[in-house]
Amino acid sequence: MFDSKGKFEFETESVIGKGTEFKGTLKGRDSIGIDGKIEGKIQVKGNVIVAEGAIVKADIRAKSISIGGKVIGNVDCQGKVELLSSGGLEGNVKAHSLIIPKGAFFNGKCRMIPLEENKKKKPVKNELAKKQTHFKGEETKRKIAIKSTETEIQELEKNSKKHQKKNT
Repeated sequence: MFDSKGKFEFETESVIGKGTEFKGTLKGRDSIGIDGKIEGKIQVKGNVIVAEGAIVKADIRAKSISIGGKVIGNVDCQGKVELLSSGGLEGNVKAHSLIIPKGAFFNGKCRMIPLEENKKKKPVKNELAKKQTHFKGEETKRKIAIKSTETEIQELEKNSKKHQKKNT
């Protein structure tokens, strides 16, 4: 969390220092280190580092999050959420990975997501698929998972035609 000089190990553009309190929505492009208290929302494109002793009562959206203090709120990040042994998180997590060492506290639900590289899909060439791609990762009413690959789309069309014939 901190180096031998008492500074954040990771490069941060902004730091909410010890003894500083902030209420509201905090937005930024770069990473932020939190050593004080924040209440509201945090939305950054970089990393969020919550230092030991810091208190955050906010929903956090960031690239990755490291928690040494206390966070009360939901966490949504593209990379990893890492709790340190001194850290605590009360809220739901949506991340690629979640690290909880011995001594850390976590109370909530976790939804794992694939890395961004895994989210790249082949172009959609079919009208049926274009209409149904919003169901990606979820189930339709017919319990058929929609995926945007040409082979699976063809199979879906065949099953749909069979289902229509069966119901008529």
